[in-house]
Amino acid sequence: MSLASGDQENGAGQFRFPESWKDNARMQVQFAMFRSRHLGTEDYDGKMKFWKDLIAKYLKFSGRPIFSLRDLQLQFMRGDQLPACLDTVISDMQQTKQIRSRSEFEHDPANSWSGWLVNSLVKRPLSWSWSKIKHSVVGEDLEASSLLEWIHLDVLNSTCDLITEKVLSENSGKLLHFEAFKSLCKAQQVRIHSDKDFCVCLLALNVRQIVGLEFKVEKGQRQIHLIKIPKKDGDDLNISQEDHAVHNLQNTQAQLLKQLEELEEDIKVNDEKARQYLKENKRQLAKTYLRKRHLLEKNHERRSLALHNIESLLCSVDEAQNSGVVLDAYKIGSNTLKKVLSDSGLKYDNVDEVLADVQDTLDQHREVQDVLSTSVVEGASQEEDQLERELRELCGESSQSTFGPLINNNEKPEVVITDEEMIAMLQDLEVEDGTVSQMSTRTAKAIQGL
Repeated sequence: MSLASGDQENGAGQFRFPESWKDNARMQVQFAMFRSRHLGTEDYDGKMKFWKDLIAKYLKFSGRPIFSLRDLQLQFMRGDQLPACLDTVISDMQQTKQIRSRSEFEHDPANSWSGWLVNSLVKRPLSWSWSKIKHSVVGEDLEASSLLEWIHLDVLNSTCDLITEKVLSENSGKLLHFEAFKSLCKAQQVRIHSDKDFCVCLLALNVRQIVGLEFKVEKGQRQIHLIKIPKKDGDDLNISQEDHAVHNLQNTQAQLLKQLEELEEDIKVNDEKARQYLKENKRQLAKTYLRKRHLLEKNHERRSLALHNIESLLCSVDEAQNSGVVLDAYKIGSNTLKKVLSDSGLKYDNVDEVLADVQDTLDQHREVQDVLSTSVVEGASQEEDQLERELRELCGESSQSTFGPLINNNEKPEVVITDEEMIAMLQDLEVEDGTVSQMSTRTAKAIQGL
């Protein structure tokens, strides 16, 4: 992707340079080589920031985390003028750990900066020493250093985040070829410059445990062959034989769909030709295309049946996977319940013993309450009898005829009355009908006798 020159207006799909890019005098200073920092710290730092920001902005826009000094020089040309300061910018970016060499990253993409430094300073000091001696003797190969490829880490992370958001989230659970993955990125308008930029992005995503990768060796080079997008976080990223089988079924399904579309187009063409020759009264030619149409229709029917079988297999595989998930959930739930019951001591024998013990305790409690209630009543009755005796002694009465016995409402004594006593009691009763009773007559006679 070429950039518009500083003297031209940038189009809608082109990278936009800062406004200062049109200022020839200022850009003459920016394109010049860096002076020593102690001569002007503010100017040095401002110029360094200008180029670092411009490089990062351009790389993000173009979707190319991989770059070289030569690439940047060609992209940032103004007319026939090349920026002469970019080698210093790249050296500073390397020292501040904003970039890594592509060879180092592809050799060990999961290695941190500290691990990379250890690997560089401990494992390979001799090779670095020899390189230093070689350059000091024969001079540095400027052409080779300008073609050395670097990876901008911020641009790489930004591109990976964009792929995760727009591509991976919409295609979870799929196993894709490298070319199919590129097509998905293009369909989602994720701009990535070249295949090598795709590869480093996929390596970074694999290091993040977001995608699984399978490689193949083609023409002596190790290349990414398959990309596995897991259904959810924590799924196995290794590409298994089952994944390959499902992937083959899906590829066959896609091929059959494409073949059916082509057959339908051929059937339509042959039908139109048969009608055309029939209108021209060329019946033999019309019959020829009609026979061909019949063959195509039979082929279409066979492939439709094969497609139906493959789709049934895919549905069965998906259903089996879902059933396996449900079964795993049942197992987890059962084991959890067993653990809870075991930790809490809830067993049938234990619960039965506890309930029997509770019943015995309740029975004992009722018996104790009955005993306490009875003893209290009897004690109160004895105390009442004692008080009655003390009262009779205080009144000087020795007989119990004056005070009737204490009536216990709970235990009333039975009274027995003879017939003679009953008749005598009835004769002593006074009648309210105005007649004079015998008792009244006897009382009046007694008074008169006095």
